[in-house]
Amino acid sequence: MKHEAWARDVDRLGVSLSAAQLDQLAAYEALLREMAVPRGMIAASEAARLWERHIADGLRGVAEIPDGASVADLGSGAGIPGVPLAVALPASEFVLIEPRRIRAAFLEAAVDNLGLSNVEIFPRRAEDIRRWFEVCVARAFSSPSGTWQAAQPLLAPEGVVVYWAGERFRPEELNEAGVRSRLSTHADLARTGPLVIMGPQ
Repeated sequence: MKHEAWARDVDRLGVSLSAAQLDQLAAYEALLREMAVPRGMIAASEAARLWERHIADGLRGVAEIPDGASVADLGSGAGIPGVPLAVALPASEFVLIEPRRIRAAFLEAAVDNLGLSNVEIFPRRAEDIRRWFEVCVARAFSSPSGTWQAAQPLLAPEGVVVYWAGERFRPEELNEAGVRSRLSTHADLARTGPLVIMGPQ
């Protein structure tokens, strides 16, 4: 029953997941509940809605990531949105950037447990990485303009940032900073704010 409901949710996002991928996401939900919530990575008040509040919310970015893209998750924390995206996009390569030791250790455990061969953990700050990415994703990382500043050195030419904005997002902030942006027009399950795409349009 859980998988059927989840499949309906991802279908609304325009995402097609196999039974094996849904199993991976179910295993990830269990890890979040058993390890991330007790360690304070996710609020205890959200333990009963990990799927809709975190995992499905992370999957909103699938439509904005080209197949086979190189992707950096800035300040990955407990792995949202990087882990759900990596499950959904096995042809893409993900680097989860997380300098906090306990969180990086959780990410290592999650990647091993889920068998995600397309994911690498970078346990240092974003400014320490010396690679370019076609896409940077960020959720609960910084302000829109702060996220753009952190991502810029990591972006390949024509690379973009996919940013999970909060309810109080003001497009004017990016306009004033001279950052080109648009809101994702893909159908989604947004309950907290839009997806903002920064960079070449």
